[in-house]
Amino acid sequence: MHTTLQECQDALEAAQGQAQGLTRTLTATLAHMHPHAAYLVLRRDTRSGELHLDSLRTAGGGTQCAFDDLAQLPEVTDPELRTAWGRTDPRDPQALLQVLRDLDRLGAPFVRLPDAAQEQADPYEDTAALLCIVVNAEASEPEGHDREVTAHLALTVTEQVTYEFTTEVQVPAYIANNPSALHGYLADNEDLWLDDLDPVSGVTINERSLDDVEFTLAA
Repeated sequence: MHTTLQECQDALEAAQGQAQGLTRTLTATLAHMHPHAAYLVLRRDTRSGELHLDSLRTAGGGTQCAFDDLAQLPEVTDPELRTAWGRTDPRDPQALLQVLRDLDRLGAPFVRLPDAAQEQADPYEDTAALLCIVVNAEASEPEGHDREVTAHLALTVTEQVTYEFTTEVQVPAYIANNPSALHGYLADNEDLWLDDLDPVSGVTINERSLDDVEFTLAA
């Protein structure tokens, strides 16, 4: 027996309807766990085309939850939502990702992150590469989102510097008039001049890079 075109069309329409329903279940669950979340933000791999979880963000783009392999969302306490997920744990980022990839294959509409949701985004982030599902576009910003906090950080900074200073050292007479030999001798015997190097005066910073930032505490 051959599948008719109408049967195929009916199946596709049914699958799309189920995808829309599952999307509503997903967004309702995320809104339940994070009331201030407006968007579920995703990234699509430019080579494989696969989706990857990025974060839950507020209407202004502030990050409510950043996903990684160890991340766990708050527990779902709504009994209807809990039943809808069955044995799947919606707090598991990998479970969420699988649902999103299934929705993607069914043609779920992932849209570009709105401009209004980029006000609090990382200014160095390529937001053009972000996609999202609207969780609740009218979600309020968390209390105190616009205030400043004191952050205690451990920074690692590397600098390339040039020191220019004068010094007086004792060197063998036979190299005093040989610049190349003098350079080699002083390079091998830093102890002769290192104490005269002032790390503050006579310094030119050629390059500086912030290598690492570790968040330790915020007040």
